[in-house]
Amino acid sequence: MWSLVVTLVVALCALIPTTQSQAPCQDPQGQQGVCINIKKCPALLNFLQSNSQDPQVRNYLRSSLCGYEGTDPQVCCPNDEGSTGNDVDRGGRQEITRTEYGPLSPPECGFSNVTKRRIVGGEPAPLGAWPWLTALGYTNPRDASATRWLCGGVLISRRHVLTAGHCVHRRNDLYKVRVGDLDLNNDNDGAYPFEDFIERRVIHPQYNPTTYTNDIAVLKTTQDVPFTPNLHPICLPVDDYHRNRELEVTYPFVAGWGSISFRGPTSSHLMQIQIPIRTEQECKDAYQNFRTTVIDKRVLCAGYASGGKDACQGDSGGPLMSPSNRIREIYHVVGVVSYGFKCAEPGFPGVYTRVSNFLDFITSQLV
Repeated sequence: MWSLVVTLVVALCALIPTTQSQAPCQDPQGQQGVCINIKKCPALLNFLQSNSQDPQVRNYLRSSLCGYEGTDPQVCCPNDEGSTGNDVDRGGRQEITRTEYGPLSPPECGFSNVTKRRIVGGEPAPLGAWPWLTALGYTNPRDASATRWLCGGVLISRRHVLTAGHCVHRRNDLYKVRVGDLDLNNDNDGAYPFEDFIERRVIHPQYNPTTYTNDIAVLKTTQDVPFTPNLHPICLPVDDYHRNRELEVTYPFVAGWGSISFRGPTSSHLMQIQIPIRTEQECKDAYQNFRTTVIDKRVLCAGYASGGKDACQGDSGGPLMSPSNRIREIYHVVGVVSYGFKCAEPGFPGVYTRVSNFLDFITSQLV
């Protein structure tokens, strides 16, 4: 296996000069790392061994190469590989807790096979587009054998799903998750989803069900999710660049199995859409007559001024996903679907919990 891995890595690149072992470097995501033999970087080595035929993985490895140690390739291995403890950002605002389950860094998270850079209007998602999309299952009082899929979520580790607080608050009927599905009603859609019961649920301690402030929660499954090319987590924006990235005028993606119109039928097939981030002032103006609405740095607003394209009922808790500027195949979760006025109503953007403002809470739950 090792000879195959070396052959694959060497085939990915032109000759690179020998680099001093342990030299500082910057990985394809802009994170600081050290240039070391790939054998000493388990994250990259294991990922390549498990996905050696995936062209996206090959592209990432090509970008990670920084030299050779004899005939062995050297890669820029993230500094936090195998580390434990806490990191505080340069502003001292967020405490990032590193645990057995995360937070993960590329290439262990965020890879998508989405080829389109712009989706105009909602459309069915292809297989493998959003391998971290999660459906939240609730008991059905009318039929115990028929699960109700009422909210969405997003896989962020082997055991954890990020969702909205209102999907969990006072919902004793929430009991399981399904990760990586394509069509909830079709077992022959090519997807092999992971389904499991919920071991633990934690809502943000300052969640307010009246104003929907701090609308975020973390669920833990009873078993590890087996990662595959079509089933793996999205990245959290924990590095400095993505944590502080300006998102206005960007076009992130939303996907889910929610209603396709206000109070309309839900879609059993995963749907996807791309919408623009609006300015905070635009959002405040839109919701100024709603007395219980709080628009501040804890939320993002997204949607077209003309309406017609947005998340809807049943999409709550699902992710707002932003492609990296540095590597197009890698995505970060930047928001969680929270609320809106009706669905895709002209003049009213959807409101999303801003993930970067809750990293301390999220990472502290990855245990």
